[in-house]
Amino acid sequence: MCGVVGVCLTPGAASGQALRADRLAGAGIEKLLHRGPDGHGVCGDAQSAVAMCRLRLRSLPDDRVPFTAEAGSVAYAYNGEVYAVGPGALSGTGRTTVPAGGLDEGQAVDEHDCSALDGMYAQVRRSPDGCVEVSRDPFGIKPLYLRRHPHGTAVASEIPALLDLFGPVRVRPEAIGQFLLFGRVVDGGTFFQDIEPVAPGSRLLLKEGRVQQLVAGLGAPQPTGGREPATPEELRAAVSLAVERVLVSDRPLGLALSGGLDSTILATELSRRGVRELATVSVVPRGGGDGVTDLSALRLTGTAWRGWRHRWIGFGPDDLLDGVADAVRVLGEPTAMTSVPMYAALARLARESGIVALLLGEGADELFGGYRSYLRLAELTEPAEFYLSADQGRLVRDLLPSDAYAAARDALGAALPPAGGRPAAEVVREFEYQHSLEPLLRRSDHLLMAQGVEGRTPFLHGGLPALAASLPFSRLVDHGQTKLPLRRAFAAELPAYGDEVKKPFRAPVTDWLTGRVAPRVHAELTGHRDRLVAAGLRPDGLDELLGRVLRGDQAVAGLVFPLLTLGSWLEWLGA
Repeated sequence: MCGVVGVCLTPGAASGQALRADRLAGAGIEKLLHRGPDGHGVCGDAQSAVAMCRLRLRSLPDDRVPFTAEAGSVAYAYNGEVYAVGPGALSGTGRTTVPAGGLDEGQAVDEHDCSALDGMYAQVRRSPDGCVEVSRDPFGIKPLYLRRHPHGTAVASEIPALLDLFGPVRVRPEAIGQFLLFGRVVDGGTFFQDIEPVAPGSRLLLKEGRVQQLVAGLGAPQPTGGREPATPEELRAAVSLAVERVLVSDRPLGLALSGGLDSTILATELSRRGVRELATVSVVPRGGGDGVTDLSALRLTGTAWRGWRHRWIGFGPDDLLDGVADAVRVLGEPTAMTSVPMYAALARLARESGIVALLLGEGADELFGGYRSYLRLAELTEPAEFYLSADQGRLVRDLLPSDAYAAARDALGAALPPAGGRPAAEVVREFEYQHSLEPLLRRSDHLLMAQGVEGRTPFLHGGLPALAASLPFSRLVDHGQTKLPLRRAFAAELPAYGDEVKKPFRAPVTDWLTGRVAPRVHAELTGHRDRLVAAGLRPDGLDELLGRVLRGDQAVAGLVFPLLTLGSWLEWLGA
């Protein structure tokens, strides 16, 4: 919906260093204007300030941003949506109200804790005394990053807005090791020194340039022993409520379709409600088996879907490679997710289709055990085994110095939640909200907002997370099938999905990057060689891998894309 920035300087920094918080906040928001084409503004003074750019969905066209009740009052730099406020907000059962857009949503986040809010939000609130309070939703659907510096503290919706606020930042070598080994940074930091995500569900106070924690991050919803496991009927009703909540908007809505269970459930709900004016979009990777080219293939009931406008776009190996540079620029960091360039294509297609708010299926796999890799969780004795295969370990060990490799492995062990006597599957289930879901949410937000489109995630609203938490892992995955509760809840409407096999939204890199484009991949990695070596990779190990890439060795395909994005990111930083 928006981009937000907040800056709070230490006493004396404004005068001694010729810094002004309002100017810094303004400079930060200038880097986020792609997130808010409908106006931007700054509120504050030399000591503290907040800034906001707006993509209007529910607020009034003439509302000034940041949102304020009157001049000199509390200012809300707000990003996101609040769908329900009250005791039934998270459970989906009980009294709730829906705030109006804009100022009312900011005040709702200000006046209630997470347990009484259903929504996605990252808010930076400045009070008249100059204090800045920061809030983020429990799942981290809306991103927010914090930078600490001797001159003060700043927060922003995207990392690039923070990189120059207090001068240059340094890259964290340990983050690169973790990224190569696990596909992402696992220790809770970022690729940069002194920049970290604001923990989901937390509230922070920025005062005199320092950070005080008011509310700690809530963490992932845990299986509860206080209620019976959710029934298919309860899940069905919660999905209906969630879809109803996320439809609130006075701008054009759309739906991303993959052809899998999650997006088809959303399509079923929208068609059942009689929604006739809807744009749907899909990316179809070559040879991937994912995507939708014809709505009739979904076999939806009713007739409302016949009025939908569907557009799709093909995607191949050259598109993947062409998208690497933009991917790291938008994310501000390298990525191992081959879906990122595909998602960028989806975002462009959504914008071209006139969509302003796009409904997504994110979250269903983490909540209800949707990935095929989860089928082996019951056999694990140690949670770390799930994240580090022997083959990947051998490849990365050849690329990293031994101490860097050991440090990366140790970082995973320190990051995993305490077992507390639980099976390894339940420990992984908890960690997946941080390790899998939050990066996917960040991908969706950054790439869609780069095109002026908001992403909405119905499966994370309407009481669905609480119902999922009532189900032990053994009820999510069994007998070679995943996501059993959702399949059973929609068995009547979607009988064909009872035996459907999950098709992940990612590029089939094993085939793509070792086939026709292998020489191009080799040339691009060779062009990044010196940067990668300077970043700490072993030159002999890198040269060996480059030779295997040129020979089309499929065993190294899984590491090629992360190395391409890492090299492109290092080039972007240098530029």
